[in-house]
Amino acid sequence: MVILASVFVFIIAAVFKLIDNSAGLLIASGISVSPFYLSETIIKEEIQKLEADNAILKRKLKRNIMFQKLHKLFVALAIITLIVGIVYEGYHKELSLLF
Repeated sequence: MVILASVFVFIIAAVFKLIDNSAGLLIASGISVSPFYLSETIIKEEIQKLEADNAILKRKLKRNIMFQKLHKLFVALAIITLIVGIVYEGYHKELSLLF
């Protein structure tokens, strides 16, 4: 059961990855970027380069940084949950006996 929980946590991590569209935001505003996945440092550099009148774009880019951090957090939680589930299943064989 814990192993299934890790799958759901990973799905949540994938959702946060899909929500992060920082490259799309920069391209839509006329800023050329080469990789599709932008690291947090690249996004912060682009935020520094933006003018003060682009407050909405800055807010959206900061929100995308938060989505990237949440993605990393949930991937780590999914890995930890999977390891705990495998260890738990090794000690308690009830779930494997159902199949």
